Amino acid sequence: MTLAITFISPLLLLGLAAAAIPLVLHLLASVRAPQELFPTLRFLKMGMEKTARRRRLEHWLLLLIRSALLALLAMALAEPILKSTAGFWADKRFAAVIIVDNSWSMGVQQAGATRLDAARREASKLLGGSDRPSASALILTNSSDRPRNLRSDLEVPRQRLSQAGLSSGRADMTECVREALTLLKNSTAPQKAIYLFSDMQRISFENLPGLAELDTAGVSLMLVDCSDGAGAVNVGIEKVKITGSRIAGRNMKFTATLINSSATDKEAHVWLQVDGAEVGEPVRKILPAAQNDAPSRTDVQFVHAFGEPGVHVGQVAVRVADDLTVDNVRRFSLQIGGEVRTLLVVGAGRLSGEYDHAAMLAAALDSAESWSIRRRTVMSDRFDAKSLTGAQVVFFADVPEFTAEQAAAVVRFVRSGRSVVFFLGPAAKASNYNERFAGMLPGRIAQALGQVGMEASGLRAVKNLRHRYLAGLYETPAEYPEVIIQRYYRLERLIGDHETVLSSPAGDAIISARDFGAGRVILATTTAGTEWNNLAATTLLLPMVTRICFASAEHLGADNTFIAGSAITIRPVEDVTGKSAVNVTMPDGSVEVLTVRAGSEAVFTKTNQVGIYRWDLISEKSSGPNRQSGAFAINPAGVESDLSVIAPGALAEAIKSRDAEAGVYFGGTLEDVHKSAADAAAGDNLWDRLLAVVILLLVIEAVIANRFRRGSELTPAHLNPSLSA
Repeated sequence: MTLAITFISPLLLLGLAAAAIPLVLHLLASVRAPQELFPTLRFLKMGMEKTARRRRLEHWLLLLIRSALLALLAMALAEPILKSTAGFWADKRFAAVIIVDNSWSMGVQQAGATRLDAARREASKLLGGSDRPSASALILTNSSDRPRNLRSDLEVPRQRLSQAGLSSGRADMTECVREALTLLKNSTAPQKAIYLFSDMQRISFENLPGLAELDTAGVSLMLVDCSDGAGAVNVGIEKVKITGSRIAGRNMKFTATLINSSATDKEAHVWLQVDGAEVGEPVRKILPAAQNDAPSRTDVQFVHAFGEPGVHVGQVAVRVADDLTVDNVRRFSLQIGGEVRTLLVVGAGRLSGEYDHAAMLAAALDSAESWSIRRRTVMSDRFDAKSLTGAQVVFFADVPEFTAEQAAAVVRFVRSGRSVVFFLGPAAKASNYNERFAGMLPGRIAQALGQVGMEASGLRAVKNLRHRYLAGLYETPAEYPEVIIQRYYRLERLIGDHETVLSSPAGDAIISARDFGAGRVILATTTAGTEWNNLAATTLLLPMVTRICFASAEHLGADNTFIAGSAITIRPVEDVTGKSAVNVTMPDGSVEVLTVRAGSEAVFTKTNQVGIYRWDLISEKSSGPNRQSGAFAINPAGVESDLSVIAPGALAEAIKSRDAEAGVYFGGTLEDVHKSAADAAAGDNLWDRLLAVVILLLVIEAVIANRFRRGSELTPAHLNPSLSA
């Protein structure tokens, strides 16, 4: 941005000619008189000439000051104005990108309408008024439909604006402004502007001042605050955390985080609803007021046990009078199992004997929580994809090797959300495991270390007591039994997201786990029997196996609740064959149909509606149609309940702190913003400042002139050569 000086009365600049008057008078008065020298006065003459040179400088200084006085006085009378030559109003031909915030926070009610209604009204003024842009594009903060270029036909953005509705998710103004700058970059319009119509929600703008592209963009930023300047009264449910095993008859905990963005304390009643019926009594809570522009948060807990297995849906809701109702309900969908169905795959020839690895695992699966864990057993040479039908967790006990078909079935099993547990042993072929399960295991299996037998020494395993498989089994760490490992396979090239449950003193992973796809992989590099360790002889194997099973059941239902706009992957509980169809019934009752091929997954992306979605999968089999069903819940983004705002003025200052010449204007309406931009373009009147300079110069001139006259009076004129010159 460059600056220029203009004058309200430029004709008065003719007065600048008066600046030459002192010079003309000086030239007219410079008449040299004849000189007569007297020898006896030569010493006096030398002193007087020295003084005369100083007096001559004072003459010229007075000459310059008086000329400047007359010139500045003429300029002041012409009223100069300092203004920007690149200001927004310097040329009415401009290109504009309009950004409209359509996140859930814009659904706040004010004066019988929503903030989004106000944004649409103000944006319509821009697109239909006399100051409309010559080219424009409309960006909705919560929409995947983005404009690719500016259009001179303003009817297109007008139509998109009229159809704009509320949508969930955080409004990322930083990304939207970056897109707008890209659109404006190739425009040839002399002026460019970005209009933002928003409620100034802090989380939407928090990263905008750091946007590097703003530094050199040369684009005016126009902020229209649609919040009406009034703080909203809002209590919402930010999130619901569900913990516990997703098994019928077991208690589950529902922890709802309530957020209060209001300026006063609010009373709220919170309740849990499951399958359309309220559970227990509502909880009454007094929520503290927001403090220092930050909302308060309060947790409310419910405990519930599902009586029957299957798909269950519900919600946590709050009854409170506020301005935003969409965040008063948080929905969930859970797949509750009647029992954890497990499959034990036994390495051939390992069914009996003192060190039977499979027997120890079978005992652990059968002896604990037998009412909720069910086991099937199959020999490894008979194991195939059909063996996995109905299983949630599969344990492999010293299986020597896997065929390509067996390994592919296991990988699909894990990707679909299930869990597998590998216990290695003397028969396991490391090269086969590394080849068949590359990328799925926590690391690459290397050579086995250590010796076995009564005389062989062992290592004390290091227990990760913070891991969920071990945490809380005993009150103190000292009560945990020692696990002695004599022999194990060393793991190399561990994948970064692995979790270590047991390790050697040197840090080698002995039992490790990682998520893979939607499921989980647990790898024990030692045996499940007592041949290579004493784990099965301690009190740790049984609870570890139980927790692995229950965690798998919990893992299966963990992803049935999503944020609006998410892509949902629908996976069949069992493998399907032939052509399949998924019918998705949306909250408004409409149905979307997806076609799925055998062995594939259905991906559903139309999740902008908030509520419960139900799906049915119908697959063609030789024995007839196989019907599977499920449900998932869609919620608004929890951050949208935080209605704390950033002041437009503070935002403008933060942006200008990076670029002092940035044009940032704000107001409550489009007219206010335009007036702010027009005032800035009108410039700064310098008249009063020039008058102040004139007065200052008058004072200086008077001081110098008076001093000159006093000095002249000390020496008679007939003895002062400088006066006779």
